[in-house]
Amino acid sequence: MKQFINFSVLVTSAMFAHYSYALPDDINKPLEVQADEAQFDQNSGEAIYKGNVFVKQGSIEIHAEYLKISTDANTRKFSSLEATGTPAKFSQQIDWSGNIVISKGNEIHYSTSESKLEIFGKGFLSRMQNSITADYILYMIQDGTFSAEKKDSGRVTMTLQPQAPESKPAPEAKK
Repeated sequence: MKQFINFSVLVTSAMFAHYSYALPDDINKPLEVQADEAQFDQNSGEAIYKGNVFVKQGSIEIHAEYLKISTDANTRKFSSLEATGTPAKFSQQIDWSGNIVISKGNEIHYSTSESKLEIFGKGFLSRMQNSITADYILYMIQDGTFSAEKKDSGRVTMTLQPQAPESKPAPEAKK
């Protein structure tokens, strides 16, 4: 059974692989955060936001009840965001055509330095009309690959849309 799940993830990754994976300049945009409460420790570079949290960075959007942002002390760049909620949500435009990846779960960990998104508990990820549901989903944003597994309960469920057939040129009419 595990081989089937691994094969399914491989097939899904291949279906996603021919698309762009994220807008290249999102990570260089300012991080805008709104919340009911905020705390910031300049020494540790850690910020905590509580209550109706909304984050925007370029095309990236995060909605959560609680958010912890860690900053690299040397570079002063954001290194990770940890969001929790019922559910916490993450979305990002993945190409210039306006296609979006949407994910949600009880916890979302976004590592900006590794371009990695981890979804814990009641995880869901949707991309280009394909979707996956699992207890745990690891999504590598830059290369568009992911893995999913059962951690506590339930199973990995995937919905894959058939790939559109390549269009063939119309036959020329005989004269």
